[in-house]
Amino acid sequence: MIRISLQEGTAPRIRPLHGVNLAAPIVNAKLSKRISEDLRRLHIPLTRLHDAPLDNPGMRLVDIPCVFPNLHADPEDSRNYYFEQTDHYIQNALNYGTRIMYRLGVSIEHSEHHYWTKPPADIEHWCKICQHIVEHYPDIEYWEIGNECDTELPLLWDGTWNQFIQLYARTAKYIKARRPNLKVGGPSMSSLKSGEGQYVRDFLSGCRDEKAPLDFFSWHQYSDKPEKLIAAPGEVKALLNEHGFSNAELHLAEWHYHAGWGSACTAERQNRAFESMIGPDAATFLAAVLTGWQQTPITMGEYYTASTVPGYLGYALFEPGGIRTAAYYALEQFQSLTEQEHGLNLTSSDAATWALGAAIGNRLSIWVSSFKTPQNDVTLNLGKRQINPAASRVTILDPLSGGTPYVIDHDLRWEPNQVTLEKSSGSAVILFEISVQ
Repeated sequence: MIRISLQEGTAPRIRPLHGVNLAAPIVNAKLSKRISEDLRRLHIPLTRLHDAPLDNPGMRLVDIPCVFPNLHADPEDSRNYYFEQTDHYIQNALNYGTRIMYRLGVSIEHSEHHYWTKPPADIEHWCKICQHIVEHYPDIEYWEIGNECDTELPLLWDGTWNQFIQLYARTAKYIKARRPNLKVGGPSMSSLKSGEGQYVRDFLSGCRDEKAPLDFFSWHQYSDKPEKLIAAPGEVKALLNEHGFSNAELHLAEWHYHAGWGSACTAERQNRAFESMIGPDAATFLAAVLTGWQQTPITMGEYYTASTVPGYLGYALFEPGGIRTAAYYALEQFQSLTEQEHGLNLTSSDAATWALGAAIGNRLSIWVSSFKTPQNDVTLNLGKRQINPAASRVTILDPLSGGTPYVIDHDLRWEPNQVTLEKSSGSAVILFEISVQ
């Protein structure tokens, strides 16, 4: 039996940590409208703009070469910039209530030749281009420099890590000297383990030595183990404190359920991985991480993605055509908890099962994520509180649900202070909406 127990007292309100990557694509008006309406329901707190051109083929969005196509042109001349499509893209996102993190850099280049990922020949010139983009969007607070440059791979960054550290330091100082109210950060590391863990230390040491601002630190993490993502903010916070950046925000700028590339990532394996990344395992992984993060120093996570960018990594909240995935419905449930008056103190008897709760008056919402667990009874015990079963309900998202939550109207065992259901084998997200007397 898995036992979820309500403890005495209240907890802080649930923090809305459900940022995302990518706004609704504007290349397809019908699809954009559908996804925008769905994202509005999620009250996304922050949207990171990365890979926008890949999600909008043929459009010139966000990336520096898209906004400033002739890198030899005069960066002080406003006629050398093209903002129109990016203006529309950002405004569309703002219309459904999110804030923006603008990534200064380029998207991944999957082509044989790589055209935009080389380090700038003239850093001062590049800084002026970045500053002009910043000035064009005065209401955007978050400005991120770089994306996975620690890979030192030509499709992402055709330079060395030290070259990027120099670029970050120069650019961050240039922007903050002119707009000190903005939050400037990075480096959106592909992994905290790059260079056997030395790269993150080199970056932080470089920022400290160059007196470069670091208002937020960002990194990426894909895994099939929720506990790894839950532990990471504490590890990052220790590194930031060690290097003198104790006030820096923590942003896991890309994350998603991912079972691993494997030694031979065949087309068949990719298809199986894709299926798992939009199913109940991915939804339960998302729920577990958002639950575990409530007790960590993380500032925001940016889930990859909230759109339909090609490639199976991009399908997270939506499939092609804007079809909602299981993760979308889990995120919708999470958002509803963030709006309630206060949190609840809960414990779980099972290491692979997390519980998060909130309440408004006598109405308790308790969200349980049981990740890859065997068939088992799940019991929610409310201690001294008495349940009104007629005014309560239990919703489950599991392998039998077809990707959408459904209300259980049988196989529930109601007792005065607890309710038990029999969970099928595999991952499940369970929402108990309980009326107490």
